[in-house]
Amino acid sequence: MNKQDIERAKINVKCRKKAIGEINTCFFPGCNQRSINSHILQKNGILSSIAPDNHLWEIGINLFKSPIFQLQKIGINKIFAFNCFCNDHDTNLFSEIEQPSEIDFTKYRILLLFVVRTFYNELFRKKVLVSEFSCLEKKTSDVKKKEWLRENVNQINKAINDLVFWEKFIWQDYNQNTQSFVLEYRELSKADLIMSSLYDYETTKDIQEHEYRTGRDKERLSSIFASFFPYKDKSILIKGYLKEDEKALKGHFNTFFKEYEKRVQRKLTNLLLFQCENWVCSQDFYDEKINGKEDLFNNAINYSNKNDNERRCFNINIFRNDFDTKFKEWDEKYA
Repeated sequence: MNKQDIERAKINVKCRKKAIGEINTCFFPGCNQRSINSHILQKNGILSSIAPDNHLWEIGINLFKSPIFQLQKIGINKIFAFNCFCNDHDTNLFSEIEQPSEIDFTKYRILLLFVVRTFYNELFRKKVLVSEFSCLEKKTSDVKKKEWLRENVNQINKAINDLVFWEKFIWQDYNQNTQSFVLEYRELSKADLIMSSLYDYETTKDIQEHEYRTGRDKERLSSIFASFFPYKDKSILIKGYLKEDEKALKGHFNTFFKEYEKRVQRKLTNLLLFQCENWVCSQDFYDEKINGKEDLFNNAINYSNKNDNERRCFNINIFRNDFDTKFKEWDEKYA
């Protein structure tokens, strides 16, 4: 790394830290208290269940590093965590899913609580990116990089507007016991893997075709919530979407709950590799499924950046014994 690269890396780190530090107020509507470090999924009972040494592997993407696929082993006090709610709201809001010895996944309100932290983590991450990219744009003299950063900020702000649309329904349901979302859960074979994310149903191709046909941006994209985590002797899959998006999403959504497990595992693998950036795993899972295959994962991320049909599902299943073989076959054909 030359002197220029070192200086560039320092600027990236400085802008990143500044962006994270700027978001420090509780996300609960109307609360102005300082936010604390909150886990997306509870540390005790979920994260700790696959972390015998109190550490997990976090999978991340860093657009300013090469390769962009980044792995870090992090202690469970810091992993899968962000500045979300103040201490009072973080404690009281989630008592129904953090304090009981048995979580009742059949209750709508329980599933909604799993949505809340994931939703705000997504909002937090996007706000951090807007601030980080705006900071970098001010510090670079490269015209092309400035344009790239401005365009990304514009796209991220559109995504934030989509999230804000969700937000009002979340708190309406929480406060008034309404049910604005379709929320479902399913038990699957246990895996030492945790994912919690929001992703868009519309593909890049869908969006481009809409713009070509109408001459304007799509008013709002249809977001889908997805969470997958170990609980007792199973792994739990929770998914959800706004009821007003049911016409577009129902068929796609139902496949995760009606198809047999192997097909669902394949769908989850494709989400992990190509659409959802926010996941962690145990040391054993890392050793078996990831270690030594980092180049393949990086190629998958690079492919996803140019893929215009994100709903395409490849025959790759990270939960099966033939994962290595199938992933290498995919890599040879598409990377």
